[in-house]
Order: sequence, then structure tokens, then C-alpha cells
Amino acid sequence: MTSENNAPGTDTTVPTQCSSRFCESRREPLADYLANREFVSSTQLRRFDRSGLTASQLADGGLVTGTVMGEALHALVLEPEVFAAQYLVLADAEHDLRAPSEHELMQRTWLDAWQWSALCRARDTLLACEQFPVADWMSSGKKELSIYWTDKAGAGWKARPDCFTRDIVLDLKTTGDCRPDAFRRTREQFGYDLQAAHYTEAVARLTGTTPRFAFLAVELSAPYAVWVHELGADEIGAARLRLDQLKTAYVVASNAAGDAVSSPSSRAER
Repeated sequence: MTSENNAPGTDTTVPTQCSSRFCESRREPLADYLANREFVSSTQLRRFDRSGLTASQLADGGLVTGTVMGEALHALVLEPEVFAAQYLVLADAEHDLRAPSEHELMQRTWLDAWQWSALCRARDTLLACEQFPVADWMSSGKKELSIYWTDKAGAGWKARPDCFTRDIVLDLKTTGDCRPDAFRRTREQFGYDLQAAHYTEAVARLTGTTPRFAFLAVELSAPYAVWVHELGADEIGAARLRLDQLKTAYVVASNAAGDAVSSPSSRAER
């Protein structure tokens, strides 16, 4: 069992105390994480909850990413170096100088002046949050770290929390209305609480401690409002119960489809 300890921030040591047969964290590109079909993510579980289809039965294998602006904000806030490499801000002439070739320019996602302004204002509002120490969490936390594990039954799971410290897991969400009642409806619509339970399980298996969980809900239009929604113990408990039921159903469906979720014997030897 291993732990990745090179993420930026002051908290550079994350102990691993996994009760599962296999658990590790990896510093890897998002594309590699999404392409790994040996382990199952919360996104795949939530799609299975809606459709009854496992990853092998979906045309895209369950590889789902967010909107252009949502992905761009994630990169800008969590991985600035990734943003610099993958996005071209058309309002910034310096990007032409940094790009070594026309081919690389064409491979990037282009952002216009309005999009760039919206992203910067949303980022700045988020980090200036006064009600919660968001900037401190972002500075000290592990960001975009992939976590892979198997449970006692040998099923393989994966998670990639946006950011986590020893105490809390954070998930950045762009939304049209970040106020509590509106965002609660969004959480219910997209099964976000299942994702929260999955992420907290991943971090608990990796660190040996049970963290709190909070959504960082950010609006990408004026006034670029931000709301930190920390889930209560009862909300996480209910989501975890539902998640366990969903995982059991997914494993049964995968086995019936001839798509084994894991290979326990091979992992136990690592």
C-alpha cells in the first residue's frame, strides 16, 4: 500500500491505513484516470443508478467530463499549470508567445475575453470567502489526486477528489444558483451526495481518518456568488447507505454481464 506525498501545499504527509486489500494514490493526468476501467468511479455508479447499465454496456464506457467552463475553472483553481498548458486565452497575447507551435495552439481549448473574465472573478471570489477558510484549504490540501482501492469483497473502486486535507474533502461545483435550497435540488438531481460519500470513503481508506465534506458551489455569472455547503453527519450517513446498496447492485450487474469489477488475487500480491 502506498501514498502519494508530492502534492503542493504544506500538508505533505498523508499516512495510509487502508483496511482494504489494496489502496494507493496516484499523481496522474485526468485522462489516465478516466481511461482506467479496472476500477469504478462514483460517476459510473450514478449513471448505473439512472440507466441500469455498467461501464462496458455504455457506448462511452462511462467516461464523462463536465462543461468547458466547469472544467476550465477546476483547472484554474486546482491545477494552474494544467490550465496554462490546455487553454488559450484569446484576450492574452502572451499565450501566442508561450505556445511553441501552431499545432499546439490548435490542440488547446480557446477561451474568449468574457470567459476568461468570468473564470478569474469566480476564482477570486471563491478564494476570498470569509465564512470558511477556503484559501487555506486549497493551499494545504491534496488536489486532483487519484485514489484506487479494493474493498473486503475484492471489488475495485476509484475516486479523484478535487481537494482534501486531513479534516475535510472539498468538491468544486459550478452552478446557476448556489443558494442552499436551489443547490439542494441540484444535489438531488445529479446524485452529488453519492459522490460525497464515495469521496469521503476514498480519503478515509487512504488516511485512516474520517473527514468532513463540503461542496464549493460557484456561480459563473455576476455577482459570481459562492456558497460552501458542508454536509451533516446524517446526510453523509444516508448517502453512504445508498452508496453501499448501489455498489452491491453494480457488482451483481457487472458479474451478470461478464464484466468483472476487479481481480482481487492479482491486487493482493502487489
